[in-house]
This record gives sequence, C-alpha cells and structure tokens, in this order.
Amino acid sequence: MGWRAAGAILAKDLRLELRRVETVGTMVVFAVLVATMFVFAGDPTPQDLRRLGPGALWVSLLFAGAIGFGRWFAQEERNQALQGLLVSPVDRAALFAGKWAGATVFLLGIECALVPVTLTMYQLDMRGAWGELALLLATVTIGYSALGTFFAAVAARTTAGELLLPILLFPLSVPLILAGAEGGQALVEGGRMGDYWSWLSLAVAFDVIFGTVCTLAFEYVIEE
Repeated sequence: MGWRAAGAILAKDLRLELRRVETVGTMVVFAVLVATMFVFAGDPTPQDLRRLGPGALWVSLLFAGAIGFGRWFAQEERNQALQGLLVSPVDRAALFAGKWAGATVFLLGIECALVPVTLTMYQLDMRGAWGELALLLATVTIGYSALGTFFAAVAARTTAGELLLPILLFPLSVPLILAGAEGGQALVEGGRMGDYWSWLSLAVAFDVIFGTVCTLAFEYVIEE
C-alpha cells in the first residue's frame, strides 16, 4: 500500500477541513448539545449523572461522527473529484487509509473539546486515569472511523446517502459504543481495571477485524 499516497490524501483532507473551520465548530456544538440533553432529561441526581456520563459521551460522538462522515466522501463527489482519484495511480487501500486517518483525526479533534465539557457536566472523576481514558478514546475512535469511512463511501454513491449512512453505521457500531461506555464507567468507578482492560480488548479486536474487512472491501465498493 502506498503510504506516501495515503499521507497526501490525509493532508489534503485536513487542509480542506481547516479552511472550513466553521464546520468543525458546528460539529462540536452539536455534540455538546446532544450530551447536554441527557443532563436535562428526567431530572437526574448526581449519582445518575455519573452513571449516564460515559454513555452520553459516546452517544454524542456517534451522532456527531455520522454527520461528519456524511460529508467525508460527499465532498469528493462534487466536480467529479472522486473520479479523478480513482483514475489516478493510487492504490485503493491507500485511498481508504488516507480517508480513514483523516476521519480519525477529525473525531479526535472533536473529542478534545467534548470530553472536558462532558466530564464537567456529569461530574465525572477519572481518578487520575487520564492515560487509560486517552487510550480508550483513541481505540474506539479508530474503529468507528473505519466503519464511518467505509459506509460514507457506500452512501455517497446513492441517491439517499444521508438517510442510508446512519442505518448502516449505527447497528455495527454498537459493540464499540458499548466498549467505550462500559470501559469509561469502569474508570470512573475505580477499582475495576480488569473490566476496563476487557472492554478495551473488545475495542482492539473490533478495530483489527473491521479495519481489515473495510480495507479489503473498499476496492469493490468504490468501483461500483
């Protein structure tokens, strides 16, 4: 696989996103609003907030990511930019890797703003486990970005792409969201590092399996 080509695609996508910084800001605001809705739903007690917090974090990222993925390949369809990439001597796996890496960086940027806000709103004490939290966030984000990039490519080439993407993406993302929520809950409660490592292992296995499958299948999807 051409790592230089993948890096060029990643750099191109990041430059485009930086030029449209208002889009990233809108995504952050949307994710924060989704997380905030849980605070005002049902008048939760402080204990309820600490229990709901990790799940609310990942649900907000789930919805924010789906909106971002919808644009990830849609922008390539404009002016036949995607067709230009396909006729260029770039390996399809490198194209997917560059898009996958860009989506991962995009989501990690959103998380840098969303995580501190969520921890504050839900009164979550990480008990000094910041390294473990960062590892969990990165692992789940990598897997979610792989799925999102793959299904965004599928949806971008259909007439109902914006409706099709979440239908395809959300069900398969359940194991990742569950691993992120339960692993985060184990960190918040403390003394449950065995549970944390079990959920992290699930997320790693998901990344390896679906990352490989999506990379191999991308060549056939993108040519249709």
